[in-house]
Amino acid sequence: LATNIALGGKPRDAGLVEIPQKPELECLLSMRSFPSRLPFPLKADKPAHISPGAKSITILTMRFEKVAALSLLRVGLTAAQLTYASNQPKVVPDSEAVAANFPEVQDVELFSPAFANPESVPSTFANGTSGPTDEATLDYFLRTLAARNEWMNYHNPDFQSEEGRLIPYVYLSTSKPVLNSLGSHANASAPGKVRIWMQGGVHGNEPAGDQALLALLGKFDANTTWAASVLDKVDIMMLPRYNPDGVAYFQRYFATNFDPNRDHTKLARQQTRDIKKLVMSFAPHVGVDCHEYSPTSPFGANEQWVDAQDGQFSAMKNANIHPDIRNISEAVFANAIAAAMERRGLRWGAYVTGPSGTDDLVLEETTGDAKIGDSSVALSQAIMFLTETRGIGLADQHWQRRVASGLTMVETIVQTAADRAEEVYTTVENARAKFIASTEDIIVTESARPTNISWQFIEATTGELVDVPVQFLNTTPVVANLTRSRPEAYVFSRAWADVAERLRVTGLDVQTLQVDFRGEVEAFNITSAAVARTKYEGVARTTVTTETVKKEVRIPAGGFWVSTRQKNAAHAFVTLEPEGIDSYATFNVLPVSVGDEYPVYRVTA
Repeated sequence: LATNIALGGKPRDAGLVEIPQKPELECLLSMRSFPSRLPFPLKADKPAHISPGAKSITILTMRFEKVAALSLLRVGLTAAQLTYASNQPKVVPDSEAVAANFPEVQDVELFSPAFANPESVPSTFANGTSGPTDEATLDYFLRTLAARNEWMNYHNPDFQSEEGRLIPYVYLSTSKPVLNSLGSHANASAPGKVRIWMQGGVHGNEPAGDQALLALLGKFDANTTWAASVLDKVDIMMLPRYNPDGVAYFQRYFATNFDPNRDHTKLARQQTRDIKKLVMSFAPHVGVDCHEYSPTSPFGANEQWVDAQDGQFSAMKNANIHPDIRNISEAVFANAIAAAMERRGLRWGAYVTGPSGTDDLVLEETTGDAKIGDSSVALSQAIMFLTETRGIGLADQHWQRRVASGLTMVETIVQTAADRAEEVYTTVENARAKFIASTEDIIVTESARPTNISWQFIEATTGELVDVPVQFLNTTPVVANLTRSRPEAYVFSRAWADVAERLRVTGLDVQTLQVDFRGEVEAFNITSAAVARTKYEGVARTTVTTETVKKEVRIPAGGFWVSTRQKNAAHAFVTLEPEGIDSYATFNVLPVSVGDEYPVYRVTA
């Protein structure tokens, strides 16, 4: 769903239906996030050009619109407008009966700043107006660990936040360091060594995200023998606090009130571009994006159910990620995370979104939206996970359990990558080679598969755990609705230099034509262009349909050529195919109207 939640909840954008936004609703549409208890099956999916389930999806969409409407009635249209530096979530602590389900986790020692140095935690953390670890404390912690461990290097990049705050990252490796280039990190390790990207603090009001990563660093520092055994197999680049402005104001957003996690195709903010260049230059095999979700609005017509899960996690679902990568993500990593959570007595599930205010629950699993940061990393053909702990709107309640849950998930991802390093490295590298050489169709639009299951909640009045029947929109795997033959390249005029720059930020090799291009191409004629009634992050998105025609074109020297025979080509597919929900046509980077010819051309074999 095209919405941001400032006062609780944190949905991804669903692929089935777009709810037209109104300014007073944009921050409070109560589409909630909570996990399932499903295993993680994945089958190799052969996409069809037109999904045979299109009719059922349409019916499901109509039902989903009804459920979403009930959510709007329940919140009473009382959303607050976004303001500068003052968008903290409302604190709604768990009742005593509910809180009894979240005791501290035993036998887990936490070495992050909030636990190693509790006097550094400001009193404002308890009332939900700040996080537990300020910028200076974070920076001191990173510098201190780097100073006493040869395998950890502190980096202060040449970019800063929108308001000039530091965005430090650390590089963990026992390999011989390679200096002078961010891109060199991708080649810093011996052949066969797995590269892991880890990020937290994307949303500034989700403190257990960055704290879990800092706890992992602290554990490495406290047990250097274990650290050495892990780093013998993997290299880690960690950006613990992606959004320091948001953390400073304890709000979800950048200082400009753009959502950091919805900017990964339109690339509207320089900070998004700077960090994306960093991660794409590292070229990770494995990654994780650490968040928290909101449990503060009960479910059910009588508000009788409360979120139960300590941790939610999902591998990325976009069907343009090679099936071998999606398979190892689910079969190996997801199962390992689930087992680790259970060993510590923690409840877990996949990340989903759904409505409150009704007993007729329809829940959707993580989607493949390319504008979201974790999907964007995965589209570079990488194993990528989203982790979520139960925390938005709780202030410091259950703090130890939240961080322990987050640490359990991220530590398991790292340990699994190290324990199965040869398998992980070989699988991902071979999948990348297969993806580059593939002649399979590409997926332009996709949707979920409806199933009926039970989900676990806490009964609000008694605190008892209960299983509730729900309709679950399964995206493991997704259904391919619109597919298209894979072009050999895309070609377009130098007039669209800003498009070329965006593509380069995603790690694509965009070549400048040295001579005129002349040849037959596939061109798109725009047959419909529906403009959204309200804006999404400053843009009235346009949903288009097209017809394809063959024609001869001449693109003068200085134009741009984007080969699809490269690892990051999926970024071109999701942005340059105009019908995609996160495409440049959708976000008006390439604005079109009915009857126009789309200015990017497909060069076929």
